[in-house]
Amino acid sequence: MKWRRCAWALLAAVCALACNAAHAVDDEAPSVTPYRPTVSDPASLSSPGCIEVETGISSLRDADATRTATAPYLIKYAFDADHGLLLGGDAWIDVAARHTHGERGAGDTFLAWKQRFAVDESSAFGIEAGVETPTARDTLGIGKPAYRIIGIYSVDVGSTHLDLNAGGTRFTRAVAHASSWQNAWSAALSHPLSDAFGAALELSGTAQRGAHAAHQVLGAINYNLARQCVLDAGIAYGLDRTDHSREFFLGATWLLGKVR
Repeated sequence: MKWRRCAWALLAAVCALACNAAHAVDDEAPSVTPYRPTVSDPASLSSPGCIEVETGISSLRDADATRTATAPYLIKYAFDADHGLLLGGDAWIDVAARHTHGERGAGDTFLAWKQRFAVDESSAFGIEAGVETPTARDTLGIGKPAYRIIGIYSVDVGSTHLDLNAGGTRFTRAVAHASSWQNAWSAALSHPLSDAFGAALELSGTAQRGAHAAHQVLGAINYNLARQCVLDAGIAYGLDRTDHSREFFLGATWLLGKVR
């Protein structure tokens, strides 16, 4: 669709501008802490006093041939090494079932508090808790507020980094015959391939009483264009017999600037 081609072109332009700006920043400036593209978040926060931005675009095709394009974003701000805020969501959603024009619009928005609990130099626990607000139309979003909490454990094993997430979401408008609580888990491994390139592999899933469980595997690569800008691209695949979905994505994380 024309919108998808325009979105990919716009993202490429945004990434180029952000990374060109990053090259102009002093090499001693703080480096970014990407959370995307995996489902798992690390326990660490972004550089204190800095605004860090993540943007991307993804194209998902479900087993029933429904295509969904999204433009997720995340704005991160850390007060110090252990406390921060996250604001994110989908800037745009475009859903089209087979042989239909579909619908499109802005997505829902979430705000979360994040806290880190350091164990030692190579490991830490973390927690994210927040609310997702229904800023999208009912047919594109959750319809009513939802509350979610995630526990995190991150550890470095040599040059390999492991993130484990477990938690869930409580919906105030649940699907008929389904529980209002949805469990979620994820485990992601990341490893540097060189000074510039890295790779990530992740398994994740959700479970909700009265609804089908979902599991997926994700693979991604990242390119460290500068200390203040990291690009990523990858693919995710649904593992369940009734959900052989395929998702392609790319995006960027960059340091927008220091506010204090």
